[in-house]
Amino acid sequence: MKEQGHRIVFVTGKGGVGKSIVAAATAMQMARAGGDVLLVEFGSRSFYGSLFGLPVDQAAAGEAVHWQPRIDISRWDAESALREYLTHYLVFKSASNRILGATAMKALMAVAPGLSELAVLGKLTAPMRHRWYQRDAAVVVVDGYATGQFMSLLRAPRGLAATAGSGPLHNQAKAITNLLCDPAICEYRLVTLAEEIPVAEACEMAADLRAETGIAPTIFCNRLLDLPSRLPAVPAGTPAASFLEDLARISRRQKRGLTQLTAVGKKLEGAVRRLPMIPNMHPRHLVEQLADALEAST
Repeated sequence: MKEQGHRIVFVTGKGGVGKSIVAAATAMQMARAGGDVLLVEFGSRSFYGSLFGLPVDQAAAGEAVHWQPRIDISRWDAESALREYLTHYLVFKSASNRILGATAMKALMAVAPGLSELAVLGKLTAPMRHRWYQRDAAVVVVDGYATGQFMSLLRAPRGLAATAGSGPLHNQAKAITNLLCDPAICEYRLVTLAEEIPVAEACEMAADLRAETGIAPTIFCNRLLDLPSRLPAVPAGTPAASFLEDLARISRRQKRGLTQLTAVGKKLEGAVRRLPMIPNMHPRHLVEQLADALEAST
């Protein structure tokens, strides 16, 4: 049964484009709009723990650590999510202590491709499917995998539903697939840079996301320069002149990339948003300024 009010915002993109920082800024944007937010990261080590000086790695997998007013951060790994999935959703609960040891879990993940992905997505969508599953946060912002691995994550439930054919696994996978395709529940944010390779990958990823879910992602073009129409006049041949020429060259390249992204966004009936280059190295201030930019762009 779908629980009203719950939303999932997936943030993905090519490595190095600022995906995780934009995900944190998205969590801050959502918290400012009202409601509690859970910022989820995947993997065995926490990016946000080291960035913000939080004990995320010291907490048990899946346990939330408070970061900002109305925002908690939680690290999920596939093994703990799969353990929870098997314990709660399938028929193994009575024997969980006996069969869900670390060795058995790793073996199960190896021989059942897609099951760990289903477990992670099952945990994300549990409040929408089960009345007994309680989550305080109204919005979950997911710092998702990079592009290719993220698409494998999204495709896993559909593949498992087709493979299983019938039964509990088929039903769970089908329900999760339906939720991932529901624009009232899921939003997809695709972060890129206005550079040749990231733009090409973002265009392909945007089309794949639309084809898989029926939802056009919002493309966020990050680290855009905002140069005045006329740059200051400086003596030719000086370091200042070389610096300004480099900035102008980067700006022209970014405009070409943005034009390409805008064309793809229009074709897919999605939006393209601009995020500025922010010359601030303090993590919290950087995230706050990006959250301001996200609010201004929507």
